[in-house]
Amino acid sequence: MVNEFRLTSVVNSDTGLDVLELFQKDDEERMGTIRCRSKCPSCKKPFKYFRKLGYACPECKTMPSRFYIDLWHQKERFRLFSDKSGQVLDSYQRATTLLSHINYEIQHHTFDPSKYVSSEIRKFLFEEQIATFLKEKEIEETKGNISPSYISSLKNYIKNYYLPFFQGKDVRDVGAIDIKDFYLQLPQRKEKTIKNILDALNHFFKTLHKFGIIEKVPIFPVIRVPESVPYWTSIENQLKLLDVISDINKPIFTFILFQAVRPSEARALKWKDIDLENQIVIIRRTFSNSKLCERTKGRNVKKREIHPFVLKVLQNLPRGLPEAFVFPNPNTGKPYSKTRLEVLFMKARKTTGINLCMYAAGRHSVLSQAGTAGVSPFIIKSYAGHSSIKSSEKYVHIDVLAQRQIFERTVAKLAPEKIAKE
Repeated sequence: MVNEFRLTSVVNSDTGLDVLELFQKDDEERMGTIRCRSKCPSCKKPFKYFRKLGYACPECKTMPSRFYIDLWHQKERFRLFSDKSGQVLDSYQRATTLLSHINYEIQHHTFDPSKYVSSEIRKFLFEEQIATFLKEKEIEETKGNISPSYISSLKNYIKNYYLPFFQGKDVRDVGAIDIKDFYLQLPQRKEKTIKNILDALNHFFKTLHKFGIIEKVPIFPVIRVPESVPYWTSIENQLKLLDVISDINKPIFTFILFQAVRPSEARALKWKDIDLENQIVIIRRTFSNSKLCERTKGRNVKKREIHPFVLKVLQNLPRGLPEAFVFPNPNTGKPYSKTRLEVLFMKARKTTGINLCMYAAGRHSVLSQAGTAGVSPFIIKSYAGHSSIKSSEKYVHIDVLAQRQIFERTVAKLAPEKIAKE
């Protein structure tokens, strides 16, 4: 028996043709559900389901042109968007026919879900696109355009955050609501970490949009990271730290503590970068994840004045060949590893009780001392190699001792007897 369901003057959103009559056999007991992928192109509302007819928007008289089968089989969920030949499910009738065939295969134990995922559809799956994106970034890293540490972070984000949530999703269907749900389910992390995770994902979708894989970039939540105030210390405390470090390791720590460089840049310094006659050093390379990179974090190569303490140390070191490292590990003859420097500095911290990391005790402290002394943030920017003046402005502190002038100069206007009464 055929049951008829009629919807007059419904326009198919894909073909624009009127659908005057739709017939469908009475539903039998089936495994799986036919679902609609899209929303009404006119009112943007979800299509409504009409039993035996399928999906439609009665108000706008439109119908969807893409469907998929949502199926649980052997405790796994499958979303099938095409038949075995790769034909997409562009009508509810085609989807119904396919679902009936799948049920037949399930009953006869011949169902293989992989046969229903065409290569054309598979390439749009998130896991396929993110793998391609990662490969391209790795190629950029070999060319020196991206740091190895960025690749490590990206791999971590993909494995631990992106794939557990987006795997199996078509990147063309990912919208703002999916991004919001992804953000809300992220585990508790520092705001900066959350921002980095979202920024990398946003860059991924922007790349897909750039190459025409998706029509638009989904909206991302705005994460505002509170501006951090650098921890720093006085030159007296820097000297205390240096004093408890062994003589054979003093040269590199003198450079780190007083030359305002990153520890990875000190490890990568070569003799060809030093001009003792003119008291100039050029910071042009760094280490990233133990790999030597011929560029710095900010990609700035600038001549910098050598600190007087550092100059004395460099003048007393045996001069090596231009390509030789200035500060080799005395035990290995190779550049210091990141771990070795951290172990040595941790001992100095424990001995002196000055609880600052190497970066804060060195670069942050030198720049903060300059800012407190009244050095212009523009000079600090030039010396430190900052790409933005905002990075330099955070080092221009108002010293606590200098703040006393506020009270000294205002309270001094009061008569002594009134001050006594108060």
